[in-house]
Amino acid sequence: MLEFDRRIKSLRKSRNITQEQLAGYLDVSPQAVSRWETGASCPDISLLPQIAALFEITVDELLGVNEAEKRREIGTVVAETSAMIDKNITGEPIRILRETLKKYPNNDRLLCTLMYALYAASEDEDFCKAHDAEILAIADRIFDYSQDDDCRNEARRLLFRHCCDTGRKAEALKIAGEMPEIETCVERNIYWVLDGEDRLSYLRERIADDLRALTWDIWAYETHAPLPPDEKRTLETLYTTIDRMVKEKFPEA
Repeated sequence: MLEFDRRIKSLRKSRNITQEQLAGYLDVSPQAVSRWETGASCPDISLLPQIAALFEITVDELLGVNEAEKRREIGTVVAETSAMIDKNITGEPIRILRETLKKYPNNDRLLCTLMYALYAASEDEDFCKAHDAEILAIADRIFDYSQDDDCRNEARRLLFRHCCDTGRKAEALKIAGEMPEIETCVERNIYWVLDGEDRLSYLRERIADDLRALTWDIWAYETHAPLPPDEKRTLETLYTTIDRMVKEKFPEA
């Protein structure tokens, strides 16, 4: 990966642009361009999109970031930290994600995973209060910058739950009104375009997912409802039966 000074010098020369001309295009002094190319200083971050547009490349390309390498690194970090969070390990993934975001600011996948890590850790009431502002700020960044509907919807889901946990019921209801309805989501409709084994495989996964969701609903109802002992036992039996069915009938779904 080329250093920025070599990169911008190479780009300028490939377009047959002088330092004075580049300085004029960017409304900076020729001395500033000279300092960039010698590595004595770097342009203000606000100039990067303008420089990239001038050379008809992305900001990542301007900075010499290899896109495939970037995707691999981000994918690895997201997978590893998500696995930690699922095992109730929160401190280390939060540290890793914050560190990686220094390298890739505003990457929506990293931001969304950090928001998930902070939300998962917020079962600790003190932690929840201490990191409330960060959770809200991450949600705002995702809504402002991300073009990925999955990331935006996940951020919306996490923000909704965080607002519920922190007593912001009015805000939670407003967010709920912006969530996609289940009957219009891709998961409910995509099987219509599938054929043969693809359709059957997808439907098996859907059945397994729906059954898992049902066990969660049973657990939530049993936890919050003042039920007599016999009804609790009935629900516990139903939960166990469904959980075993998923594991036996849909082990790979």
